Amino acid sequence: MKGKQGIKKVIFLYLPVIAFIIITLAPFYWMIVTSLKHSTEVFSRPLTYWPKEFTFENYSKLFSGFGFGRYFLNSFFVSITTTLIVIVLSLISGYAMSRYKFRGKGFVYLLLLCTQMFPAVVLMIPLFETMNSLRLINSLWSLVITCSCTNLPFCLFMMMGYYNSIPRSLEEAAQVDGCSLLKAVFKVLMPTMLPSIIATGSYAFINSWNVFIYATAFITKKEKYPIPLALNIFQGEFNTDYAGLAAGCVVALIPVLILFAMIQKNLSGGATSGAVKG
Repeated sequence: MKGKQGIKKVIFLYLPVIAFIIITLAPFYWMIVTSLKHSTEVFSRPLTYWPKEFTFENYSKLFSGFGFGRYFLNSFFVSITTTLIVIVLSLISGYAMSRYKFRGKGFVYLLLLCTQMFPAVVLMIPLFETMNSLRLINSLWSLVITCSCTNLPFCLFMMMGYYNSIPRSLEEAAQVDGCSLLKAVFKVLMPTMLPSIIATGSYAFINSWNVFIYATAFITKKEKYPIPLALNIFQGEFNTDYAGLAAGCVVALIPVLILFAMIQKNLSGGATSGAVKG
């Protein structure tokens, strides 16, 4: 019986997990390996699944030849600024939507939900006209404003759900002890919702870091490119520098990987972890 259970465990647990890991990690492996090859080896036949000669020339070209550091700072500015704006606004609006009843609340909820149904391509032209009238074309603030507006509705829903999961008695008890409503929210609810705030901020950061469609419409000056748009530099009219492109993708992944490494414990935490003991 133990032998049969072991075979079933291998077939239905270990093999699917191994297959999933291989399928998931294979593109990342190929991207890293390609970034460490010479450009001539990338197109060599037969294909090499391990570099014949390791080279970091592609990475040095990123910062010395292409000025990738500037693009990195542009994306960092857009992502951090957007994340801060979205967190503050979603905290305030999420609390209002969760705790208060007001006329038209259902309509506002439905309106915010409808904003998630429009693809970015549909919104690109009216947003371009808006940014053009505000004289924000070729300004990183155009991406900050757009990313904040497009990420805020979903982040608001996330924060609203987190507030709903916290019993009202928690803040009411703080008010009984002499706290004002504002103090109860910031001193009692905020520490309780730290994992939720981090999860919401991570969503806004990653979406802002990967902004591409709006960047193609709003940014035409090369020195203002964010990383996703800057990666197009490696794609020419007649050829593509796949080794350099792979190196750029690896560098673009580093902040996201560091972010997940830092917040993974908070992502696994519950919204009301440690707040109420049953």
